[in-house]
Amino acid sequence: MTNLSRVALAAMWLALFYVTLQAGQALGWDKAGDVFFGDMAHPWRAQFNVDFGFHLLVVAAWMAWHASSRWLGALFVVLAVLGGGVFTFLYLLVQSVRLRGNVAAVLLGRHYPGQGGTR
Repeated sequence: MTNLSRVALAAMWLALFYVTLQAGQALGWDKAGDVFFGDMAHPWRAQFNVDFGFHLLVVAAWMAWHASSRWLGALFVVLAVLGGGVFTFLYLLVQSVRLRGNVAAVLLGRHYPGQGGTR
């Protein structure tokens, strides 16, 4: 993973974090589910939300598989589904730095040879 990739991830994370804070402050943190499920009445918003929801589930499944333990995997699933990009972008950025940009190690996690797990 290049430094440009890390800068892009950091910029996306900062922008998303800012927009999330603005939404939470303007509408209240307890309204996120109401908005998400309320949008299902509009066909294109429903399409986007279902697409996004499935994307979150796939990313969460990858994070569970990738994690160094089942406990961490379960925690990452919850954080990925509830936090979306605010959690997953930061997770990828941290993994990229921790693994010194080794894309294979970032993608495979504990399954990468030498990481102490299975292949």
